[in-house]
Amino acid sequence: MVRSLAWFVLTLGAVPFIATPASAGPRTQVTIFSGTVTSPFGGTPYGGAPVVAGAMISEQRELDVPASGEVRISGIAATADPASAQLRDLTDPTAAITEQRFVPGAATPNEMIARRIGERVTVVTTRGDVTGTLRAIDDHSIVVETGTGDQRRVSVMRRDGYVLDIRLPGTAADKSSFAWRLGSKKPGKHTVEVTYRADGLAWTPEYLAVLDEPGKAIDFNAWATVRNAAGVTFDAAAVTLVGPTHQTARGMPGTPARFTPAQAVRLGAGDSLQVQLVPARIAAKVRSVIAFEAIPDPTTGYQAEAGIDCASFNGAAVGQSRAEVAVELDLASPVTLPEGRVRLFRRRAGKLETVSENLLRTATGIARIRIGPNLDIGGERKAVSCTVDEHARTLHEKIEVKVENKGAQTAEVVVREFLWRTPVWRVESEDKKGTRAGTQTQEYRLRIPAKGTQSVTYSVLYTW
Repeated sequence: MVRSLAWFVLTLGAVPFIATPASAGPRTQVTIFSGTVTSPFGGTPYGGAPVVAGAMISEQRELDVPASGEVRISGIAATADPASAQLRDLTDPTAAITEQRFVPGAATPNEMIARRIGERVTVVTTRGDVTGTLRAIDDHSIVVETGTGDQRRVSVMRRDGYVLDIRLPGTAADKSSFAWRLGSKKPGKHTVEVTYRADGLAWTPEYLAVLDEPGKAIDFNAWATVRNAAGVTFDAAAVTLVGPTHQTARGMPGTPARFTPAQAVRLGAGDSLQVQLVPARIAAKVRSVIAFEAIPDPTTGYQAEAGIDCASFNGAAVGQSRAEVAVELDLASPVTLPEGRVRLFRRRAGKLETVSENLLRTATGIARIRIGPNLDIGGERKAVSCTVDEHARTLHEKIEVKVENKGAQTAEVVVREFLWRTPVWRVESEDKKGTRAGTQTQEYRLRIPAKGTQSVTYSVLYTW
């Protein structure tokens, strides 16, 4: 019987797990959500939007299932969300689940010992070994029952020098576990699948780029650094990395990018592991562009509530603009890489020189890497019109951005505009075709002749 998830349904491929820690082979699947942007709208969750974080874990195990009684799967992440757990009996789909609970792993020596109450243990003392059934334990004493019948005795032993060691049976009682009360018409060996959400698993993108001496080609590597703080090791796990969610043209959350390493990996407890996001590009051609931002990005300050003051960021914005020389690389597939830190080097005379360390700018199928500032490109941004309807909870705004090329050469310019007022927006009209380049970023490409000026005008509708 399938126990449904309380908050959403997620279908993952089957992933086998044995009855204790994560099993060998791609029988363990771990889907990890981006640790950089967790809300569908970016930044602070807006309007009650749920935060998707952590990971979904799916494993298969081989268990001995009785006709009725409790089955337990140990080696579960210590950060598991019990309410998200789902058990499927693949051998007997009609098996009835009547009870479910999460048993946290033991975190201290006393907890480890206390979990063996009722089991046989051996206590090593200064006067010899005492073997019997453990009855009680605290910081000062241990109580063991020995003998049977008339010979049964209870020994209370001090732990302050008299007890040298406590030998416990080798069980999985110290590990975090899920336990189910399960009824099956087919007792015996069963294959079961357990799926649950856990915190403590996250990934962040990291990029490395090496530009050749003429500046015409680049070596580009895209990595994901995966961190496992879930308190359990996953051996030979099939990993899927889910990127940030971008909005669709209607302002609704779109389908996030998914990255799947070709090989199963070992995610050791406490490890930090790097896997490739996309295949490396070697000696790939690049083109030079100038990225222009008329104002600094104000988006993060307007997520918890809408920015409906028409005077905000809508002056001429002279002196706030920024232009940067960058190189653009076409990716091998039309994927949108998540924004992350990129380290850029340049190869000169066989040696590597540091050029910059900045945020990678991305759009579908494109990676853009900053080289340095540009002083020839400038401009201003202003609101042509701005109308707020608080009853309808809408704001219509028309923006004009003028860009000037003071240089002696024609410039390829990418104008980056931030749609910052609310997370839900759509461009209603534009005099030049724009491209959505992020959750709240729109880009326009201009070719501006030397000593020339061009402008971009667009109208946007915000709702909240």
